[in-house]
Amino acid sequence: MRRPPLALVFVAVTSSCAAHTQRTADALPQRLSPSNVAAVLRPGDFLFRYADPSDPVDGQVINALIHGGQTVAQTTFTAINTTTQTVRDILRMEQQRFTQSIASGDPNALHMAIYLGDGVTAEAFGTNLQDAKVNQWRLFAPYRARTAWRVLRHRDPRIAATVAEVARRWATGRMTYRVPVEVFVRDAAWGPNARSSALAFASSFETAGGPDTYSNMFCSQFAVAVLQSAAARHTIVANGTPLTPAAMDQLPREAKLDAVASPLRVYTEWSSSDAFEHVGRVVIEAPSPAP
Repeated sequence: MRRPPLALVFVAVTSSCAAHTQRTADALPQRLSPSNVAAVLRPGDFLFRYADPSDPVDGQVINALIHGGQTVAQTTFTAINTTTQTVRDILRMEQQRFTQSIASGDPNALHMAIYLGDGVTAEAFGTNLQDAKVNQWRLFAPYRARTAWRVLRHRDPRIAATVAEVARRWATGRMTYRVPVEVFVRDAAWGPNARSSALAFASSFETAGGPDTYSNMFCSQFAVAVLQSAAARHTIVANGTPLTPAAMDQLPREAKLDAVASPLRVYTEWSSSDAFEHVGRVVIEAPSPAP
C-alpha cells in the first residue's frame, strides 16, 4: 500500500526494527552538522521545508516576497539566537503547520533546495532583497539553524548525479529570484506550456547561469527545470532523439510536470512517486557558541 506523504509519526525506537524505522520518513529526524552531512546527504538530493514567516527559517526573502508581499525584509538573526526550544518542540510545531498548509492547499507552503555536496545548496533564495538569486548557498549558515527539511533522492544515481551537475552549473547568481505568481493562475499539468519550457531546460544543459530565455526563477521552478534537464540527458539525448517539444514526452513520469508547479505540488507528486526514495528528515544543528 502506498504510504501517504504526510504520514510522519514520532516513534520510540526500542525494537529490532530500529534501523529500518530510522530510514523511513516517519522516523525522528536526524541532526545534521558539517561533521555528518556527507554520510546523510548526497549531491542531487532535493530538500523541502515548510516556509513560515514566524519561523527562524530560510532568511528574509521568503518572509518578504512569498508571504504577504511585504516590502521590507525582516531579520531572523535575533530569533535564531534567542530561541530556547528543543529540536523536538520545533519539529512538532513544524509538522502541525506543514499538515495544515497541505490541507488548505497553500501553494507557497514549501521551500525547495538542491544539495550539491560539501554543505552547499543550489536554490532560488536570498538573505535579503538585494541578494535574492538562483545561487549557491551554505546549508550551515546562521539563518538555517534549527530548520527541518524533508529529503527526497532520485533512485536513479545517474539522474541524481546529473541533477547536482546541472544545478551547480546554473546556480551562478545570473538569474534573480522570481515571485511565484504563476502558481495561482496556471495549471501545472503536463501540456504544451510544460513541453515548451522543458525543451528550453533540456537544451540548456551546458549553459552556465541557466537558460538564456530565463532571467529569474522561483524555488520549485528551478528544481523542476534542473530535473527535466538532467533527465533529458539520460532519456531523450541518450536515445539519439532530437530535442523537440514532442520529444519531451519521453521524459520519465516524475519529470513530466510544468515547471511553474508550486513547491507544494512538487512535494506532493514526488513524495508519492516510486522514482524517489524518502531519505527522511533532518534538522540543521545550531552553530556552536564562540569560545
